[in-house]
Amino acid sequence: MEFRPKKSALKFYNLDDIVWVGVKGYMSERAWLDISVIQCPNCRRYYADASWYVVEIGADIECGTCHTTFNTKKRLVDRIMLDLKIDEKGKVQRAEVKEHI
Repeated sequence: MEFRPKKSALKFYNLDDIVWVGVKGYMSERAWLDISVIQCPNCRRYYADASWYVVEIGADIECGTCHTTFNTKKRLVDRIMLDLKIDEKGKVQRAEVKEHI
């Protein structure tokens, strides 16, 4: 359940960058991470990594389970945009899949 303060408690509101700011000490910011999900062609184990590493570089990795070496770009299963909700201390409080890319 998401915290929604009364409008009278708001001091500043900006939907683009900061969701709720100055609400009696409560602050929630957002950060986004583009993640690629890849799968080992041999044992079918899933891995998640930053998309810039998988899509842009297309590096080869070794599976930690079966030790097969494979190309990440060729074994891409899914790519998502992850929306991270961050509190006033900079700690991630919630993660949500915003879209499949």
